[in-house]
Amino acid sequence: MFVATNVFAQRESFGTDEYADVIDHTRFDSLWHEAQLRGRLNTQGWDSEAYRTYRLQLSSATPMAFLPKARTAFWVNAYLACLMEVMHLRVGYRSTVWDTLWLRRDTFYVAGQPSTLDDLRIEAVRAAGTVAVWGCLPTGSQQGAPFPSRAATARNIRVMIRDQMRRICRSERYLMFDPAGNVLQISRFFSPIVENMVLEAKSVAQWVLPYVSYGVAAQLALHAPYVQTVVSDVIETWRKSRPP
Repeated sequence: MFVATNVFAQRESFGTDEYADVIDHTRFDSLWHEAQLRGRLNTQGWDSEAYRTYRLQLSSATPMAFLPKARTAFWVNAYLACLMEVMHLRVGYRSTVWDTLWLRRDTFYVAGQPSTLDDLRIEAVRAAGTVAVWGCLPTGSQQGAPFPSRAATARNIRVMIRDQMRRICRSERYLMFDPAGNVLQISRFFSPIVENMVLEAKSVAQWVLPYVSYGVAAQLALHAPYVQTVVSDVIETWRKSRPP
């Protein structure tokens, strides 16, 4: 079960504009967007002045003084920025370890506190109030979430969460429903958040309904009480044979 523990001390929020960001994410958004290349991340921007300035802003920010959308965008972007640095400095290392070690090995100074990538993910979930934000937190692994195309802001974070989770739930790499057997196969990407999905929506099938395609949603709605959820390393699919 994924437990969103309090890594940072709670302080009263006094932001009044729900779209006021904790810091300006504009330059990081440009840097992050330009780093995208066919589903891969070019990490060379880690050595740029824009990146160093942004990391300095992250280190001294006070996200708890802002409203939930701004806090969620802040922690998502803090995670993405630190992930870019880890992927650049530890190139070649990722393929030899499990995600748990990868996410806990390095420490960054964010919002006045030392944090690992795992700590930043916890804060993002706590700020968002839903594990759906997990879809905005890639690991660089094929089993992880796809890289979001843009950085988050208070104004776009809810749409970003929805769109990322739709990308995931509408891909057979992550999820497939077999109505004949009433089996919902989900990939290991969901493993850390399955129990929280059930807490949020009573069942995994109910939780994914807003994100799957309309056809799959209709089938799941009909079979919801009887659906068996299976977490698989590889999603098993049937393919039509090609004509000779």
